[in-house]
Amino acid sequence: MSDPSTKNCPKTRLEPIEKVVANPRNPNTHPEEQIDLLAKILTFQGWRLPIVVSKRSGFIVRGHGRLLAAERLGLKKVPI
Repeated sequence: MSDPSTKNCPKTRLEPIEKVVANPRNPNTHPEEQIDLLAKILTFQGWRLPIVVSKRSGFIVRGHGRLLAAERLGLKKVPI
């Protein structure tokens, strides 16, 4: 599958999805329905917000659900 558009997304770069690391201390959970909805939004509207990654730890600060949706869509790169 081709990557959804990132033209409306402020980002510093596109990163290979396998290099984006979820924060192991993230207390939030995402129901399957939410991930499905996020995947549909990414497909139809493209990326509006990047995944925020800490420069200090290298872990995701915001965007765990977006990462899960991108994985579900089989994307190769994500905006961070």
